[in-house]
Amino acid sequence: MVQQQSGAQTDVDGNPVPELPDLSWMDKTLGWGVKARIEPFGGGLTINALNVGVYAEVPEHIPYRNRLPRGAYPAPGAGTIGGYYLQDKYEQWSDHAGLLYEEAISRRWATATDIPWNTAHGLPDDVEVALCQVATELSQQGSVESEVVSGWLQNLSPGYHEVKLYLSTVVYEAARLFEGYRKRAMLNGGGMMLESPGLMNRAVLETYAGWSQTVLGLWAIRGALQHEILRYLAVYGPSEADRELALRLIPDRVRTSAYAVSHIKFAISKKPEISQAFHAWLSGVEVAQARDLRDPVLVEALAVIFGGGVKHMDQGMQIVQRMLHDFVETYLDRCKQAGLPRERMLTPPFQAILDGSAFQQPA
Repeated sequence: MVQQQSGAQTDVDGNPVPELPDLSWMDKTLGWGVKARIEPFGGGLTINALNVGVYAEVPEHIPYRNRLPRGAYPAPGAGTIGGYYLQDKYEQWSDHAGLLYEEAISRRWATATDIPWNTAHGLPDDVEVALCQVATELSQQGSVESEVVSGWLQNLSPGYHEVKLYLSTVVYEAARLFEGYRKRAMLNGGGMMLESPGLMNRAVLETYAGWSQTVLGLWAIRGALQHEILRYLAVYGPSEADRELALRLIPDRVRTSAYAVSHIKFAISKKPEISQAFHAWLSGVEVAQARDLRDPVLVEALAVIFGGGVKHMDQGMQIVQRMLHDFVETYLDRCKQAGLPRERMLTPPFQAILDGSAFQQPA
């Protein structure tokens, strides 16, 4: 029994009872009693299912630069830790980021065990060399992408955690693109071949205009090219391993395009005037990508693969032409969905790819 004497609490023997510590912090909550909703039909407790009540409020601007979790009670006097320069929603948001994150983590697979590597032996030497060349360039692109995205993560506000969670899966998937095709190049002793000219690598690595411009370069343009290369390799790959590797990587590329389209569309909805800057950026990056493609190494290697050897490169080059046409069409479609119609604004190099004149040999 606790007795009260002269304002102090004592136990039954008269010994003073220690005062409780200050527990006022227990009242510092913005959403006590708000319960997450488990989604029906097997959806489970997804990241979007947590967005209820106060936690469903995604502000247009987040002033904190101290890793304050969205919905947490801010601590007075908390300092900043640097970074997180992109604090406005329009600079990074996508309504689909939470869903893309859930899909990415549910589609787990490993190049080490899920690709039938033993089916890729015994190919003709010319086809093997061509595959090693394509694998080298795809590996390089994956390495660049993982570096670019991971570099930007420190600048995106943690308050928009759905975006950061999804982009963390992109870093992993870009690494998987890198290591998957590095394994393919090394499988039969061919190894790494020539690197690309690197103009697109510089365009996305050194993009200081903003994250949105980086997204356009990475996934509206380069991502469209990667998608078509993988799509054609999934059909014309000379072995089951080559086809399976390409096929499994395609969903990763589709998710990045979905984020890019959704993000750019959202940014334009908030800042319509920004579309002019986006168009100007795309014009410059189109030229960089077209100049990379003018280097004959990649297209000739693809022609050897698609034609089944050097002797049938002419037939293979016809397939490459069709693939490149599809690339520009895919790029235009992504831009249109994002609210950036480019049909009448294509630079001459991209227009030449679209109409098939870019790689024609003079008579």
